[in-house]
Amino acid sequence: MKKINVFSKLQLLGKSLMLPIAVLPVAALLLRFGSPDMLNLSFVKSAGNAVFANLSVLFAIGIAFGIAHSNHGAAALAGAISYFVIEAGAKSINGDSEPLPLKITL
Repeated sequence: MKKINVFSKLQLLGKSLMLPIAVLPVAALLLRFGSPDMLNLSFVKSAGNAVFANLSVLFAIGIAFGIAHSNHGAAALAGAISYFVIEAGAKSINGDSEPLPLKITL
């Protein structure tokens, strides 16, 4: 019978949670610098808010690729973050209320 090491599984989960957590300080800085009492740039504030608005998706992607065997999920997480930030910034500049279509192809 194969022995399952619980601590190694918990360590793998903790490692995969660190990837999305690493994005939060940058998002907080964008949110703060875009606020009215700092630089008052609405597109910067929207870019920071995009990360916090889609936090559940970012953690889902981070956990899924952190647990994957090949562990090449950082590029997918960076792509998702870039999409959310660009979408929020463009909506803030253009004033559009319609989200950009998300097309995922594998």
